[in-house]
Order: sequence, then structure tokens, then C-alpha cells
Amino acid sequence: MKHLTTISLLIFSISIFAQQPGALDPLFGNAGKVITTIPNGQSKATAVALQTDGKILIAASFNSPITANDFVCIRYNEDGSIDETFGLNGIVTTDLQLGSDDIPLSMGVQPDGMIVLGGYSDNGSNKEAALVRYDTDGVLDPDFGVNGISLIDFSNELNDEIHTLKIHALTGNIIVGGNAIASSSIAKPVIARFLPDGSLDASFEGNGVRLLDVGNLDYQYFFSVEDLVVQPNGRISAVGWRDFPGLSWDSDYWACRVNSDGTMDDTFSGDGVAVFNGGFNGHDRGFAMTLESDNSIRVAGGGYISTLQYEMTAFGIGANGSSNSWSIAADFGSSLADIAYGMMKDSNGNVVLAGSSGSTNSKTFAVVRASSTGTLDASFGTGGKVTTTFGSNALNECLHMTIQSDDKIIAVGYAGNDIAVARYLGVGQSQLNGFNLNSPANGAPNQNYASMSLNWDDAFLATSYEIELDVDVNFPNPEILTSPTSNKSLSGLTPNTTYYWRVRAGDGVNWGVFTAPWSFTTNSLENFSLTLPVNNAININFSNVTLDWSNALGATNYEIELALNNSFTDNNQAFTSTNSTYSLSNLNPTTTYYWHVRAGYDGAFGDWSETWNFTTENPDFVSELTKIQLEVYPNPSSDFLNIGNLPVGCRTIAIVDIKGVTVSEHAVNSNTVKIDISNLASGNYVVRAGNAVRPFIKE
Repeated sequence: MKHLTTISLLIFSISIFAQQPGALDPLFGNAGKVITTIPNGQSKATAVALQTDGKILIAASFNSPITANDFVCIRYNEDGSIDETFGLNGIVTTDLQLGSDDIPLSMGVQPDGMIVLGGYSDNGSNKEAALVRYDTDGVLDPDFGVNGISLIDFSNELNDEIHTLKIHALTGNIIVGGNAIASSSIAKPVIARFLPDGSLDASFEGNGVRLLDVGNLDYQYFFSVEDLVVQPNGRISAVGWRDFPGLSWDSDYWACRVNSDGTMDDTFSGDGVAVFNGGFNGHDRGFAMTLESDNSIRVAGGGYISTLQYEMTAFGIGANGSSNSWSIAADFGSSLADIAYGMMKDSNGNVVLAGSSGSTNSKTFAVVRASSTGTLDASFGTGGKVTTTFGSNALNECLHMTIQSDDKIIAVGYAGNDIAVARYLGVGQSQLNGFNLNSPANGAPNQNYASMSLNWDDAFLATSYEIELDVDVNFPNPEILTSPTSNKSLSGLTPNTTYYWRVRAGDGVNWGVFTAPWSFTTNSLENFSLTLPVNNAININFSNVTLDWSNALGATNYEIELALNNSFTDNNQAFTSTNSTYSLSNLNPTTTYYWHVRAGYDGAFGDWSETWNFTTENPDFVSELTKIQLEVYPNPSSDFLNIGNLPVGCRTIAIVDIKGVTVSEHAVNSNTVKIDISNLASGNYVVRAGNAVRPFIKE
């Protein structure tokens, strides 16, 4: 064993912010990415596994100019930092034979925490399948094989490789898949079983090795077993591909099932093996699988679906070895080759594929998530797809993946000459802080104490909000309100009161911090004005008088007092109304009446309004003046007002506001007068010409 002492791991502190599923995990490495550089060589991560404590293990190759390719095992902490308690500064490198070309392609963790890597070792004259076992500290286990290394020939005089490795939890046996290569165009598919000590298990097919070229013409193909699943009863399902030499567009998906003793399971496609050609007669290669509860298989890889480029694909194989209707297809671009090297299911049954997308000279990590039915998950990344590059590297390729218990996805591979690891969120990361209050605006006056609404921005992935409301900015005794959405209706507030409010968001587990407080002030009960009859009005019909005032915002009722003096001590009468008007009848003629109003809400009343008066008409004095009805048009008007049918002898016209104040006077020089009212504020007014009056509305 030898250890390298220098490693470059890019990890920086970052601010956590809201992310949707498929986003890089801001709690991992440098914004979700880790690049590990082993100096003076090229390195690639080929496999990843999780320890029970959440630490992350990767298998990688390192190409040294002195020792060629070597096995590498690295352990990371959950945050992506190197675990320096493992090996030498977190890294272990192993040259299996002196100067041999050693490539690990798979790994597994035994129940006792021992770490097993599988691949091959080429000493220059023979390539052998290779297993290496390390203890939990990264030290080669002397009880495994020979000093921690087990080299095996699957088939005499053939070059042997392990491409996938699984640990049988009940026995500790190590089951591997790969191939035995006769030439660049011929290879046999292989499944082998090892005992926990690294020796072949003779109870499996008599010598521990099952060669899977079971057809009469299998000798003419290049086969590879890329992934497998071992059931508790020891039965093995495996997938991979076969390629017919000499034809550039003729690779097929391939699957098999083997009994626990190494014999072929003939309930699977009759002889234990099945071949599948994709929808387009081109390259179709399987690299990963899952085994469903009904013993059906799902295969992931790449296929030529509609063009001469791989698309990331997955499809289903029934328990009997025939294809079924389940499938996934993800195309990252018609000119790009997209292929999945890993597939797993998360805790919600979603299917995650990970691999690469690109061309010969430019590639990215590529991750896809689909529902259990195979439909791309629109909530994940962009339309169910995510790509990732590392810095300025043109070549970024993911070669393996795993999923944590919290559904975070770890993808490993390489970026340029360095090991690359990315972690993605499986569920959206809520952002419970940083949202804004919206309305009423901070410091807003005249808010309706009877009914109003507080509004704020949505907090990303928040499921509930808590609102504090108090009359003290320090919130010593707040009223605590809740809402599932970003608004809250209020009622029953106190008039003419300043309230302070703030909000915090929750996601069902955590609460964010409260926003900075805002304030608003409710309307007073005095927020209205008397309107009609105008103050000091005369010749009012004593048989029917309508008192009118503007609405008091939030008021539910009004009290009106009417008396013969402005101190309301002479013949005082009291009335009530639920709206802003009240009709009087049977008043005395030729009498001056004084009146005022106060608004009520929730049993309380505001102050009395100012006092106005009007004088009823004298029925014995009928003249042309009192009979005349003024013509005022258009009514309403926004610019000019025409006044006609003026009383005889009238020389002046006055415009009076609802408070009885004369706002303008105009000379009369004809029977009809045109007055410019464009400068008047919008509202209710009265035209007074002699003893005749007529109300109008200025728009």
C-alpha cells in the first residue's frame, strides 16, 4: 500500500438559500461540488457507497507515471470535506501488483464496515479480476485474500474484469459481475461468488464462477455484465449488454437470472438470459438496474431511440424475461449522447438516473428523475433533468451514483484530470427567511379597523406562517395568528390605534426568524363629514328632510342628535341609523335646527361631528324665488357646469362645499351661466343662487 500526501479539495463557506429538487446541495463542498486533485496524475471516481454513519466512500483510479493505474479509496465527511482519519489524509492508494495497471470499477460496504473494491489488475501478461478489502481505517485487511488482495481468473487465458460488486447481507458473500475477454471483439459474461475471506465459493457452480454465454452463438459476441442485484434467497439478477463485432450499430441490452447455486433460472426467458433491441436499430447498452418487488427488472443505460446518438433510457423486463411497458426516455439534445451509468429509487418511489451528456470533446454530469410510472418529474431541475459542469473542464462525466436516506443524490466521476463529486437535493430546500412584507405599507394610516388584510411574499416551500400583532413595537404581549398562505384577514381591531406586525415562516419542521416589524394605524371613528343639507341651508322642506353624511370607514351604526340650539339642550332628539343617511319628517316650519352625528363600532362611539344647521321654509311666504328649481348640468361634471332657470333678480351664484364653505362666487349676466369647475377637488358640492339650491358632484 502507498499513500499520497497532497490533495486539493475545494470547499468554501456559503450562504444557504432556497433550492428546488435537483439543485446542487449548498451544504456540500463548494456549492454542491467537490473536486479532489491527486497530484502528478489523472484520477477518475468509478463508484460510490455510503457508510452507516453517513460518510461517503468512493472508489477511483489514479494514473501515475511510475506505477500506472492504481486503486484509490477516499472517504468524505457528510459535508464533502475529506475525512482525514481515513488512510493518509483521507486517501488510500493501492498498487495490486508491482507496476500493474489496476482499475477499480465497483465497491461495497460489508455489514461490519469493511470496504471492498472490485475491478481488475493487469501485470502486463495477464489481466485478472481483482478484489481489495480495507478495514474501517483504510488499512488493507490481512485476513482477506493475500494481504487484503484477491486476484482471480474467471476463465483460463482470458482477460478478466469485475464491473459490479454487491454484498449479500445475510452471508457476507461477495457477488460480482463482469466479463472474461478473449479479444477486442469477443468476451464472455460472468457472475462469480466469493466467500467473505476473498476466496471463490465452490458451492456456486462448482468453482464459484458462472460463465453466462449459454447460447450456441454466444461465442461471437462481446458481453459485459454491468450491474446485479442479489435477493435474500441468493438468486441473482443481472444486466449489461452484448455487442456484435464488426457492426458499428449493433449493441443490445442483455439480462439474466441465476439461481443461488449458480445454475441458470430457466423461468426467466426459458434459459435464464434475454436480449432486447431498442426501438431504433442502433446501440443499446444497459449499465444499471433495480429489482422490483414482483421480481421484474428495470434496466437503465443508453439507447439509439430516434437518432444515431444515445438517449438516456430505462425500460422494464417482466419476471419471466419479457419486456413490459414501463420506460423512461430523457434527451438532453438531439446532437448529444446521453447515457445513464447509475439508477436507484428514492424513498418516494421516484426513479433517478445519473450519467453523462455531451460529445467526445465536451461532456457534463447528467441526472434525471422520473415518477414511479416513468414520467419525467417536472419539479426536478428543468423538466426532470439536470446537468453539471465543474469549473472550466470540458470533460465532466458521472460514472456512478447513490442516494442518501434523505433522498439527496450523490454523483461521482471526473472533471478533466480530477475526481469530481456532486450532491443534489432530492427534496426542495425551504427558504424560511428573507421574504418581504407587502401591505398595508409600513406606517400606513387610515386602515379599516373592521376588516383588513395583511399580505407578504411567499417563503419558498413554507407550509405555514405565524403572525404576531401588538400595539407595542417590542411585542411584549402579542396576539399570535397563523395562516397557511401569505395573507391574513383581520377584524375587530380598535379604531385610531397603531398596530405593529411581523411574520415568520415554517416548513412543518423548522421556523425561520421573524421579519422586521411594520406598523399601520387604524381609522378613527371620526373619519367622515356631514354632507346635506349644507350648513346654514334655508327654505328646507319641513315635511321631508334627509340628513346625509359620508361613510365612516368601518362603522356599523350611527347616532344622530337634532336640537333647536347648538348646545343640544333645547328640544334634543336622538336617532340611530345603520347607514350614512337619516330621513326626518314633520319638522316645524320657519325653524332653525342644529344636528350632528357620531359613528359607532363594536359598542363604542367616536366623537360627535361638527354641528351644522338648516332652516325650514315659511309656508306662508311663496314667491317666485322659492318656487324656482335650478337647472344644473351636466351632473356629475368634471370641467364645466351650466346653471339655468335662475331666480329673477339673482346677481350672484355661489359654489358651496359639503362643510358649508363657499369655495367660489360667480356673477350672473344672463339666464344661463357657464362655470369652470376643473380646479375643484372631486366631491359633493351645492350651487346656491339666491334662495334656490341644487347639489352636484364634481368628478
